[in-house]
Amino acid sequence: MTAALSVKGVSFSYGRAKVLRDVSLSVAEGEIVTVIGPNGAGKSTLLNVIARSHRLRHGDVALGGKNTAGMRQSQVVREGCVLVPEGRQVFTTLSVSDNLVLGGYTRRKDSRTKQLMDEVYAYFPRLAERSHQLAGTLSGGEQQMLAVGRAYMSQPRVMLLDEPSLGLSPQMTAQVMSVLAQLRAERNLTVVVVEQNALAALSLADRGYLLSGGQVMLEGTAEELRNNPMIQHIYLGGAPSAEPVSKGIAEAIDHGQAEK
Repeated sequence: MTAALSVKGVSFSYGRAKVLRDVSLSVAEGEIVTVIGPNGAGKSTLLNVIARSHRLRHGDVALGGKNTAGMRQSQVVREGCVLVPEGRQVFTTLSVSDNLVLGGYTRRKDSRTKQLMDEVYAYFPRLAERSHQLAGTLSGGEQQMLAVGRAYMSQPRVMLLDEPSLGLSPQMTAQVMSVLAQLRAERNLTVVVVEQNALAALSLADRGYLLSGGQVMLEGTAEELRNNPMIQHIYLGGAPSAEPVSKGIAEAIDHGQAEK
């Protein structure tokens, strides 16, 4: 079966500083995969290379078997891969609804804009309540919801998320992660989540990769990584309480399965 996303032998440097070293990973259609690791591991750089925010010089990236070499970032979006960047990066001086419309700019000739906005509001009712509010006045959690909703407007097959739990409470993290679980269950969305909050990410994901020093050090199922003594000691020991995150995600998964 052709992978929804395939990364093979990717290396990347900022000047003389080598950030990624021969990184390879594969994500199946409808799978949720997390990339965890310490600060400076190259996690964000990896997503930016996949999304073509950074120019790939060594290695290959393919979406649904189609090599993205030579594509611009907008072309990658049209191929169905969209990045939700670290720090949300919403348009603070525009309303929630205008942010969503801009999220669908690659599909601007598509008549489904209103339908897609309604779907975003169904997943994030709080955004519907604030549709005319300026994005800059939203809370951090609401801005993260908007960033995910804006990405959804491009009708992606693969969604890349860079530190979606950054600065969020465990309860708000659970809400965002729960919607990602719903999107996979209901829309067969393929999701790649880069996270320092390994606990939240491994509660959501099917599989995971541990990136350290720009290299893949470990890979396995989420359960295997959760039970790995090194990951438990280094990455899970100081994480926020598992209960609100895990419970919210579990409820979303159960809901999605009941809908099928």
